[in-house]
Amino acid sequence: MKADGVERTLDKLGKALSTGDVAAVAQCWAVPSLVLSDEGVIAVNEMSQITALFTQAVTWYESQGLVSTRPEIEQLEQLSEKIFGVTVRWPAFDASGAEVTSERSQYLMIVGDDGEPRIRVALTRTT
Repeated sequence: MKADGVERTLDKLGKALSTGDVAAVAQCWAVPSLVLSDEGVIAVNEMSQITALFTQAVTWYESQGLVSTRPEIEQLEQLSEKIFGVTVRWPAFDASGAEVTSERSQYLMIVGDDGEPRIRVALTRTT
């Protein structure tokens, strides 16, 4: 598995987040997965949890006037045959294309039986 599959998944995730397509967002995640934050841990056991989580996130981003994002991969390391560690900066843009804010995420991504890498563990923080 090459790193370009990871990049494709993250590009797909950025486009899905930008268009509010939470079904496409969910396709970028493995189940089960973990979402880590200072507030705690969310254990994700069903795709419906991913869609619910990102439906809330998209609504919040839209309420802040944010309309798009794209991944800026800062570090990508193949940790094993099927596992990648990735650090991604996610700038968020308003309707004029100005960057308003950004987040940085660390992901552990695993290549599934279908050959597609998906997020298994995520830690996101505001930069």
